[in-house]
Amino acid sequence: MEEKYYKVLGGEGLSPSTKFDYTSYLPRGSKAGKWLPKIANAKIRMEGYYVSKYWNMWYSRGARVFEVEIRGGSKGDSAAVEDQICCAQIRLLKDVTEDVERLIKDENFNLGLHNTGARNIGRHNTGDANTGNRNTGKHNSGDFNTGDANAGIDNVGDGNRGSGNVGSRNAGHSNTGDGNEGSFNTGSFNTGNANSGSFNVGSRNSGKWNLGDYHTGFFNTKEPLAVMFDKPTNVKVSEVRLPKWLNRKDCKKAFEEATPADAALALKLPNFDYEIFEKITSISKADFDKKLKEK
Repeated sequence: MEEKYYKVLGGEGLSPSTKFDYTSYLPRGSKAGKWLPKIANAKIRMEGYYVSKYWNMWYSRGARVFEVEIRGGSKGDSAAVEDQICCAQIRLLKDVTEDVERLIKDENFNLGLHNTGARNIGRHNTGDANTGNRNTGKHNSGDFNTGDANAGIDNVGDGNRGSGNVGSRNAGHSNTGDGNEGSFNTGSFNTGNANSGSFNVGSRNSGKWNLGDYHTGFFNTKEPLAVMFDKPTNVKVSEVRLPKWLNRKDCKKAFEEATPADAALALKLPNFDYEIFEKITSISKADFDKKLKEK
């Protein structure tokens, strides 16, 4: 079944947000309105025509609701229910305001069960204009959000597009902080993944204002060399390859299950030091000697 999208306008035919006048593009009787001018490079959160499958998130008493046809829809990167999409071109097919008003009794309608608030589609929402379930706040699209205008699941904060964020205005998943574009960041305004700190562009940085990956410190641009066994190496951090068995939580058990050839790969790590290795893993030189004698 083809999905239906809607455009909510003010009663006078103006866009509530941009005040663009749609009057000359309105449908006349059973005849659809003409296509609006095409907007090149339309993209979510940028320039374009915005429509939604969920008119309830944008409706208020006195508004007019139109079913629309779209071209060039950009759905963005949300992992949850999409609250709106941005289109290069739309046309208004028909006015469905009367259908909407028959569906709702008053401005504080809820389409769902056990909602506290208004204009919710879903269940157990506390707040207004939520599409999803068990949201606390307003204009959430998804489930279990605490805050406002989240698109995703299990967000705590406002304006997140993704899931599992603690903070606000994150685009991605499992961020702690604000304004991150990426996932698993701890800090704020990072572009990339798994950064600890703020204002980093790249991934796995610890510090601030780094450009690139694996930096520890501030204002770095070149990927650092790895420090291993308490000594610097000539190997970049991204080039370090640990034996597979050293990527398991219980490395002692993994060592016992490894083949002699796999176990020996650890001895080839840059700056390998038996004493340091045993201190960290409890695997001694004697353990290696015994393992390497196995057939």
